Amino acid sequence: MGLTTLITTLVRPRRAALEGWPEGTELTADDVLVDRTSLARLAEHYATPRVVVPVGADVARVDRFWGDAPPRTVVLARVADAVPRLGDDARQAWLDADLGGCAVLLDRARLVGRASAEPLRPFTVHPAPGRGGPVVRLPRDLRRGDVLAIPCTGLVEAAALAR
Repeated sequence: MGLTTLITTLVRPRRAALEGWPEGTELTADDVLVDRTSLARLAEHYATPRVVVPVGADVARVDRFWGDAPPRTVVLARVADAVPRLGDDARQAWLDADLGGCAVLLDRARLVGRASAEPLRPFTVHPAPGRGGPVVRLPRDLRRGDVLAIPCTGLVEAAALAR
């Protein structure tokens, strides 16, 4: 294996993992860093749901044409409840945020605040009261109180997330 092949093999999965996240995001085993700010620490010190707007997002352009690259934000949402698999149904997870009014990329959601060695399993994430959502792969040991970092396309108002 040549050096070029080795570098390509190492960089490509990392670039794919960062797809959908704000520019400058760093992913670790138990955290997501946006502008070098730990989202796990934010979730420890502030109530959820919480919106994280990166420094590079131009909030003055909210009502104008974004062009090809709308800003990315991150929503921190706490798992209100998680139910293990019942029969053939996927596991279920309810969040403390109403994600119905924003363009979330739930398939990119990551557990923050603790590292899980458990394999990823399909969960139906309920983004709003009384509404089933998409199936997302999350750690099998997901439990009440865990915090998910979820990237979003566009700016999100914290008031729009309240249940």
